[in-house]
Amino acid sequence: MLKAPGRSDGETGTKILLEAMSKDKVHLARFILDALDGEIVDHKTEGAQTPLISSVLLPDGQTRCKFVELLLQRGARVNCQDGDGRTALSYACEKGCLDTVKILVRNNADPEIVDSWGNTALMYAAVAGHSHVVEHPPTHTHTHT
Repeated sequence: MLKAPGRSDGETGTKILLEAMSKDKVHLARFILDALDGEIVDHKTEGAQTPLISSVLLPDGQTRCKFVELLLQRGARVNCQDGDGRTALSYACEKGCLDTVKILVRNNADPEIVDSWGNTALMYAAVAGHSHVVEHPPTHTHTHT
């Protein structure tokens, strides 16, 4: 049923995944990712956001961290950019979610990536007034491969 190739199946799988994330249904999210062999882990929505970026935008901190970890474990590209060139780290810094920032950085998120407007993740943290993120800036210790 979900393994059939085709763009519409990826879109449907992504919609189900995003709905599972919004309702904190981690078992359903795992099932969808497994059923589609991880093909949708970086599938972009109409707004060009990946599931990882969508997970960073979840309102509950514990749910957010759980899905960020799950998607990264399933191979989500941590530095994947949306239509505006923003990454998951950029959104996490803007929201002031230090716990999420730490998870992303541990998984090689690059704080130096600039978006379409030339802004980095730390710039978003500073403008939003999240000094706790700026005072503990993410450091990128791994080289690009």
